[in-house]
Amino acid sequence: MSLESWDWFVKLSEEGSVTKAAKALELSQQTLSARLAALENELGVKLVQRGTPLSFTPAGTAFLLYAHEQRQAQQDLIRTIGEVTGGSAGILKVGVPQMRGKSLMPCVVARVREQLPDICFELTEETNRELVRKVERAEIDLAVARFGETHPGVDVVPFASEEIVLAIHEDLLVKVTGRSVEDARALVKEQGLDALKECPFGIGMVEDISGRIAYSELRAHGIKPRIALISEYLNTLLAACASGVCAVFAPSNMIDDALKDPSQIVRVKLSEHACYEVSIGTPSSVPAWRAVTVLKEALLEHACC
Repeated sequence: MSLESWDWFVKLSEEGSVTKAAKALELSQQTLSARLAALENELGVKLVQRGTPLSFTPAGTAFLLYAHEQRQAQQDLIRTIGEVTGGSAGILKVGVPQMRGKSLMPCVVARVREQLPDICFELTEETNRELVRKVERAEIDLAVARFGETHPGVDVVPFASEEIVLAIHEDLLVKVTGRSVEDARALVKEQGLDALKECPFGIGMVEDISGRIAYSELRAHGIKPRIALISEYLNTLLAACASGVCAVFAPSNMIDDALKDPSQIVRVKLSEHACYEVSIGTPSSVPAWRAVTVLKEALLEHACC
């Protein structure tokens, strides 16, 4: 039985269908189906029940657990060999929200690979909740996320402070307030959200920090929002903001990274509850690996720049 069996079988469980797994593995559907049939024939049992999504038989569930263990053992072997030969090799699994990853990871990846050229980064760009869950389960090596509470089994190091602001294009601000740009800017500086009760808003999902803060701030000001756009993608919201479609709630430090010309974007400060801490989290149950240490150092160095 080839070690290759572990990877494609695990991917099959992650994707929930032969078609999606084959695409993720860059194989044809026929090839993956043939592998599954050959494995079932070799073991003498049926592992998968076809359907949408597919499900696993009791034998398949048992094999999947063992496949996870063997895949992890294979990764640990590669890492250990790299350590004893004076370098590091293998796949470094990093979790980071999409927008933060865009602004953060290119520079950090370059710094790490200067020291460890054989490291391959595998990025997981998902919601904060999902990233925290994956660190807790040791499914990734490191996550840059919000760890607001105590998380057993996770070592947390402070990384950076962020602040959600309301971003609105000057053109929309003038339209909503009926004032000149200078007067409108002065108005929102003095009154904040209270000056924008008739403004169309773009809001993130409640599962994300920007969405939760948006609804909380609007409630606190007694505003029943005219919502023009809801999206889980901050890039989409900020693009709508730059076009003057709506005002959006976004981390202040990411506005400059996302927009080519942020000079016409007015940032409306919110309450102190719009500030939060971002940390670096790593599973405490995973053996120390030099690549993770080098990555932490690169992240903290980047945060100080």
